[in-house]
Amino acid sequence: MRIGVNLYPSVGGSGYLATRLGQKLASRNHIIHFITYQRPFSLMWEQTTGVYVDLVDRFDYPLFKNIGPPYGMALTSKIIKTVKDSKLDLIHSHYAIPHAMSAYMAREIIGVPYVVTLHGSDVHTLGLDPAYQPVVKHTIENADAVTAVSNFLKRKAHEELGIDREIKVIPNFIDVEQFKHLNGTRLMVESGCVSVRKEEEAKELDPEAKILLHASNFRKVKRVVEMIEIMRIVADHYPNVRLIIAGDGPTRIEVERKIEALDLCDNVHLLGVKSNMQEIMCSADAFLLNSTLEGMPLVLLEAMSCSLPVVTTPAGGIPELVRPNKDGVVTEGFEIDEYAQAVIELLDDDALRVKIGKAGRKRVEESFSADDIVTEYENVFKQVIGE
Repeated sequence: MRIGVNLYPSVGGSGYLATRLGQKLASRNHIIHFITYQRPFSLMWEQTTGVYVDLVDRFDYPLFKNIGPPYGMALTSKIIKTVKDSKLDLIHSHYAIPHAMSAYMAREIIGVPYVVTLHGSDVHTLGLDPAYQPVVKHTIENADAVTAVSNFLKRKAHEELGIDREIKVIPNFIDVEQFKHLNGTRLMVESGCVSVRKEEEAKELDPEAKILLHASNFRKVKRVVEMIEIMRIVADHYPNVRLIIAGDGPTRIEVERKIEALDLCDNVHLLGVKSNMQEIMCSADAFLLNSTLEGMPLVLLEAMSCSLPVVTTPAGGIPELVRPNKDGVVTEGFEIDEYAQAVIELLDDDALRVKIGKAGRKRVEESFSADDIVTEYENVFKQVIGE
């Protein structure tokens, strides 16, 4: 098959999943065209046979000064051109806003079918806003196929967005051969900066220090500011504990200020955006995610695949991935004290961390490995084009 993929090329989960799925499909001899405004982040350091990037034309014009260029229209035009030039069989739209609308318009103009994958806030938050909801609903309802990355999102689409059609749940996946535990890496801190070094070179961290890790795009729902408050409680029990935070985003300044206000400059370190998350995860003792709303977070899959025990909340689709007291620690609610206590109890018990880490790895291998889930997408695409 020749598949066009429209996606957000940034670090976020939907773009990452779309890119990895495209690469996996290309490895199965499909041709993939990523149709977007810049080269996807996950492709920056990789070249994959059968993968192409078709950049959307954007230009400034005085008329657009206050509203910005109409990206949805430009994306539609690029889809049409790419379909014609590269003889694409279908379009796969990751994250409905605005990708489903552009794919819908392209189908109306040249007849190319499209599949929509729902990832999270395009359903439960942004998609419900009156500014977008009528178009989101119409373009999902009229897609040739719709998938969602969790049952939670499927329910939200039916009950709140008002979608009245079949939605197939295909969960996020991870390459279990790529993301696995690595020995011999440790984190080294130098003047507040963190880097990965070989174990024999890591001299800055106390070997007995516990290393906690968080990674996100720093949006409000990720509660990174609250994570710093949690760390104040944890650090009172473990003074040399370290929290390493990878990523960046809107609440970065608030996080920095909270670190200073709670006197945690020696305990919390901000990495920024990193591409070597596997090595970083394999240097930590536990992974923390304190969100209030999630679809199916890829970062938890990555951590569990690396045998890193996770502490998380019952947000959205998370319990479909992390079964409480089986594959990781899932708090009952979202209170700071409860979460901090869960972290402390995990740090107190070395054997429990190992047990949970192994259970998480097994969970991913059995239910979220790339081979099985990529096949599910292939089957959806074949049904759409009539193979």
